[in-house]
Amino acid sequence: MLSLLCFIGVIFSFFGLNNAAKPLVLCLGAVTFFYEIPFEKIASIRKVKGLKIYIIALVWAMTTVLLPLLDADVQFEASIFFTFIQRFIFILVLMLPFEIRDLNDDDLRLSTIPQKIGIPATKRLGFLGLVSIFVFSFFLLQNAAIDVLIITIVMVVTGIFLVVSHPKKPFYFTAFWVESVPVLWALLVLISNLLLQPSTL
Repeated sequence: MLSLLCFIGVIFSFFGLNNAAKPLVLCLGAVTFFYEIPFEKIASIRKVKGLKIYIIALVWAMTTVLLPLLDADVQFEASIFFTFIQRFIFILVLMLPFEIRDLNDDDLRLSTIPQKIGIPATKRLGFLGLVSIFVFSFFLLQNAAIDVLIITIVMVVTGIFLVVSHPKKPFYFTAFWVESVPVLWALLVLISNLLLQPSTL
């Protein structure tokens, strides 16, 4: 019943979108559908060697950056490109604790990053990603001081989770704590916007 209600909600939302955004939604929907479900003799996207983490990052980046902008009919500019790349890298880094957690359970044919380069190198790669996100942020800053503070907090928290990641970590370490990082980022942005909003008094 819940799945049916969600499906109905998706349909209503789809028809409420700007026409420019609908083709992207259909593409993202198809990728999401075939991520787990195989098509005839073709394995699901999730099982394609070395592709899983990049597909997830691409879908999330397109959904959270390109889709809202297309729906709002916003003109493309350089800052959008930097935001997209930043978001893509952020999701990649955020996926690494999941990859590390599943190291002993994933099929070797998946060729995940920890399988290919090991846990220490995976963590170093993640830190390189965090640094690059920080660098990209300087192309996107609006309220410099608060933006630097927010991005620093988010990157530090993500870095801590990356450092302590291990295949023997409890399931809820990634399923709750790591997955809560984007929520933390959103809350910090929301709070900063409320604090910096001009008074109407």
